[in-house]
Amino acid sequence: MIFGADYYPEQWTPKDWEEDIRIMKDMGLTRVRLAEFSWALVEPKEGKFDFSFWKKMLDLFHKHKMDVILGTPTATFPPWLAKKYPDVLQVRDGVLRNIGTRRQACFSSPNYRKAVVRVVTKMAQTLGDHPAVIGWQIDNEIGHEGSDIDHSETSLKTFRLWLKSKYKTIQNLNDTWGNIFWGVIFNDWNEIPLPGPHVSAGFNPSMIQDFYRFHSDTIADFVKLQSDIVRKFSPNRKLTTNLYPSPFLPVIDMSELFTHLDYVSWDNYPTWGDQEEPFPHPFISAMHQYNRGLKDLPFTVMEQISGFQGHDTLGYLPAPGQIQLWMKQAIIQGAEQIVFFRYRTARFGQEQLCYGILDHDKSLTDRYLELQKGISEILPEAKDFASEHFPADVAVLHDIENARNFKHQPISSGLKHSPVPFAQVGYDIEMATWFAGLNILNVNTHFLPISKTDFSKYKVLVLPLYAMVDDSIVKKIEQFVREGGVLVLGYRSGLKDKNSWMLDSQVPGPFSEMAGVKVRKFEAVGNRNVKFQFRVLPGTCSKICEILEPSTAKVWARYSDNKKFYKGKPVITCNRFGKGSVVYVGASLSPISFMLLYRRILKMAGIPFTFYGPTVERSFRKGKSKDYEIFINHSGKKALAGFKLLKPYEVRILPKTKK
Repeated sequence: MIFGADYYPEQWTPKDWEEDIRIMKDMGLTRVRLAEFSWALVEPKEGKFDFSFWKKMLDLFHKHKMDVILGTPTATFPPWLAKKYPDVLQVRDGVLRNIGTRRQACFSSPNYRKAVVRVVTKMAQTLGDHPAVIGWQIDNEIGHEGSDIDHSETSLKTFRLWLKSKYKTIQNLNDTWGNIFWGVIFNDWNEIPLPGPHVSAGFNPSMIQDFYRFHSDTIADFVKLQSDIVRKFSPNRKLTTNLYPSPFLPVIDMSELFTHLDYVSWDNYPTWGDQEEPFPHPFISAMHQYNRGLKDLPFTVMEQISGFQGHDTLGYLPAPGQIQLWMKQAIIQGAEQIVFFRYRTARFGQEQLCYGILDHDKSLTDRYLELQKGISEILPEAKDFASEHFPADVAVLHDIENARNFKHQPISSGLKHSPVPFAQVGYDIEMATWFAGLNILNVNTHFLPISKTDFSKYKVLVLPLYAMVDDSIVKKIEQFVREGGVLVLGYRSGLKDKNSWMLDSQVPGPFSEMAGVKVRKFEAVGNRNVKFQFRVLPGTCSKICEILEPSTAKVWARYSDNKKFYKGKPVITCNRFGKGSVVYVGASLSPISFMLLYRRILKMAGIPFTFYGPTVERSFRKGKSKDYEIFINHSGKKALAGFKLLKPYEVRILPKTKK
């Protein structure tokens, strides 16, 4: 178990450095991340390199027995690069991402890629064999702030080449996209536009899906380009990149991107900017499990919140005990390395409001002392279980193709949510909601990419919003159910093929026999609540309300809303199939209703669960020498967990004899 900090010595003076190292080591930190924004420092002019600063810093950290993760400095680039090669700049929704911002690179630009190869090669050759360097971070928060989509002319040219490589002939593209509709029949590759901003009616969904795939492939290849260079010149070091917080299901296929890297990292900010309160704890656990699940291995939090942060505005101030709780929650959910952002708050620049472990001065803060205490408290147990597999009998499955599909075609306004203009995260929130019902029942749950999951490891699979189907995956799911597994299938499943064409069958399409149900009518109700009934218990749902028509399935719940003509019609069913069962959920349930549903499903599957109230999270971990039952009180008030009274924001780890 490793603890470290993101450190920016270039923002401080030589008289600070050794004192900073002492303060970090006294806190219990043994590692730093450096250099991820230092391109202008190491290549002040084209082809003129100077790594003396970082050599000096690496020597200093090695002297004090601290390890270093080096960041390749490609998330921002020097002004001279954009001045000489304007095509390196990205365009998003008609706005040029100019010098002075960040993540402004056009990943399709040959000039940008050449410059990246040059600086990364020189950096790896010069610093890669230093004994202080134990690993590398490729780029920084790649794709964040909407940079996973580029509407520049360079992007358009490369998109056309990508399409030509995929479809071979323009006729094949026209047929696959269904361009006979509205008469958008292309005769030449150069006639194809970018599916960018538009006045009214949008672009073809098949075209948009390919546009997203193109960007995903381009960015994954960009990461591979860098990782190949670093592995050549800095061998035997572990490579990662740090993913940004929600939206946690972006346009980029992160599970594919990480095939080029050794472990997953992400940046954990439970509160940001002017939020009035932190994200609910099940949502945070869902994000941890998403990142853990990308490689199904222990992960790193490369930027763990250590203060309260924002760029222009600030909001919620974490209460005493909350910052160490979030650190411990990350470890409990599968992190084996915690790197705090940041060591000391910047005095200048765009992140003056991103408060770190220390404020703008060097006096020890309450946060420093709280984290120092938290590290010493959890370290003995964390050393035993942090690097071990996170056990679970239940998995929630996500799919990048459907994540993209619901971003541009959410069907219901309830599945649209844009907290900032460049993000549409309705799918993300819905997926987290399906996860949350299991988390609140304190059942260890994985959150995994469907294309890379071995279904046989689980007793229950939860598959929401699987509208766009892959036939090979459907066959694997069918085998899982036949052999005794329980599938929880969400509304609008089995709607489309991978070309974004609607199937010529009723929902749930290829799942119909398994689910024993079909759907011919549904209503998109936005965020309005619709009542239904679990036998004697009431429930509420929203977003989509399907009217289920069971064939072999038994009804578990019916609509009970007097305002709806489909009152009395089924909304949830269960069908026996082979040795297993398929529970079909025809609506988006409220959190409490999900909890009631999962209680019945977990009983059916023989999986134990507990409910200690809305603020208590229980997890189970297996260590090398012991097992652990862990309780977290996410409330600022005392809470009961059975007969255990938890103090505000307490994390209680109870060792058990290993089974």
